[in-house]
Amino acid sequence: MDEAHAKGKKAAAHSHGAEAAKRAIRAGIDSIEHGSFLDDEALKMMAERGTYFVPTMLAAESLRQLLAAGGRMDPRTERKAKLAIDAVDATVSKAVKMGVRIAFGTDAGVFAHGRNAEEFGLLAARGMRPVDVLKAATSVNAGLFGIAERVGTLQAAKLADIVAIPGNPLENIRQTEKVAFVMKEGRIHRHDAGTQTGK
Repeated sequence: MDEAHAKGKKAAAHSHGAEAAKRAIRAGIDSIEHGSFLDDEALKMMAERGTYFVPTMLAAESLRQLLAAGGRMDPRTERKAKLAIDAVDATVSKAVKMGVRIAFGTDAGVFAHGRNAEEFGLLAARGMRPVDVLKAATSVNAGLFGIAERVGTLQAAKLADIVAIPGNPLENIRQTEKVAFVMKEGRIHRHDAGTQTGK
């Protein structure tokens, strides 16, 4: 962690277990990815130190769906997967209540491409307010990556990275799954017919 930070880099720990996470947190890790089995002590440490939690709910959900559909894997892996799936919901709900900073990440690659936005609804279902889920994917992530001066909020002098969706995500967070407009650094990459984007 010291070497990463000395080079101006962030460090993340891919950790399901509580003890491994606590060792990483004590060493100054910036974020814990997955964290399925984080205990109260680990979550308290994260809240106190400002360590980010990236629970990757969609990874667990895709495994849950695979197993429900009769998908097979090595029995040892399947047993561990089921334990993680059963634990992560309660862990994330507890993290929300304890004030842990939750960032947005999906572990993309373990499910079909294009499903990433489902993470919004999965986090909201575990107790995050829709506005906080939106912040997790924007300003909170920008803070985690150390690029908040360039992205994460709509402000003058920041990159014009914008997506638009129909409806109000504060009323229905799953509207985030219906992106109709994409702008990257001021250049429009997608603009579905009929999308009202204003001036």
